Amino acid sequence: MGFQDGVRKVSLTPQHLIVEEKFTSSPLFDMVAPSQKVKGLKVAGVKHVHGLRRVITLARVEDVYFKGRKLPGLPGFRELAEEWIMPGQQITTRATGELTLSLDYVGKYNAFNANLFSSTAKKIPLGFIDYLGEDPAPGVILQTNAAVPFIQYGDENLIAAAYYNSKTRRLEILRQFNVKTLADDFMRRFAPEYGAGS
Repeated sequence: MGFQDGVRKVSLTPQHLIVEEKFTSSPLFDMVAPSQKVKGLKVAGVKHVHGLRRVITLARVEDVYFKGRKLPGLPGFRELAEEWIMPGQQITTRATGELTLSLDYVGKYNAFNANLFSSTAKKIPLGFIDYLGEDPAPGVILQTNAAVPFIQYGDENLIAAAYYNSKTRRLEILRQFNVKTLADDFMRRFAPEYGAGS
């Protein structure tokens, strides 16, 4: 999307791809809160669980127009002044039929699992630390949903993914997926619904 084709912007759809990764316990925390053993048998311990959450949103690409004429570059002072006087009437957009992906949110999840005799006695979630953007699906957490499978490919971290529509609140948990084609599969899955003419 460059200036040679004119100015373009994106319009976000309500369709999101949520991807969460679980990481192993941090070595620093293990040194601070070691497990308690009695005669070599692990009796109690605390495990630090953390992960990364990414939310990708499907977006429509739009061309930007001024008084019906496609802009070749960013709006200038004249265009912005006229738009300020008559908002929404001078600078307009039109969908091109193209779709793109927008990385809208990245956050880190933290929780502590207190274990007693090898079973989790208590899970204490600390929520997310926001790194980028605002989460468009804050109530849909894969880490705490027992129905969501976390899959491991080789030596990689455990990963879970789901499609979520923030307008209809429909959650579609992905039970099998290829990590390398996850974004492309998301785009293909919803292109007919949000592409040209929709």
